Amino acid sequence: MHDQAHAKRPIAGIDGLRVISFIKFGKAALLLGMTYGLYRLRRPDLVDQLYDWLNSLADTFERRLLERGLDWVDSLGIDRLNNIVIATSAYIAILLTEGTGLFFHKTWAEWLTIVASGSLIPFELWHLIYGQHHNKWAVFAAIVLNVVIVIYLVRVLRAARRARQLHG
Repeated sequence: MHDQAHAKRPIAGIDGLRVISFIKFGKAALLLGMTYGLYRLRRPDLVDQLYDWLNSLADTFERRLLERGLDWVDSLGIDRLNNIVIATSAYIAILLTEGTGLFFHKTWAEWLTIVASGSLIPFELWHLIYGQHHNKWAVFAAIVLNVVIVIYLVRVLRAARRARQLHG
């Protein structure tokens, strides 16, 4: 069994799988905060209060940036906002599942992470090439991170398969 190949590693140690799991947990935490904020912004009275607060601030780059973000969220409408909250909640569940499985060196989590991370690469490449409203360096970094994760996990799975073939 593949999980036995992982048993040679100290369970309390930090290895590549645990590093990836911490990345997944970090992404889930950031996304959870964003999702909660979007969930709260479904209340029109809160959006009006935020606009009032923004108008009380001095005209700075930060104020204009916040106002632009609030305009974008306000333009989505309640139905799209609800759909975004649902989709990000599902993605948070996937990230937490990946992170937990990788933390405990589970083979299914390695496969899940390969599929999930690998499936994002074509979309990220599209955004890098054609996306107009994205930070190109952030998208490039996401692509590199996902490629490194996929390559690493493929190598881990191959090494475990070779170990099983030698010992069993």
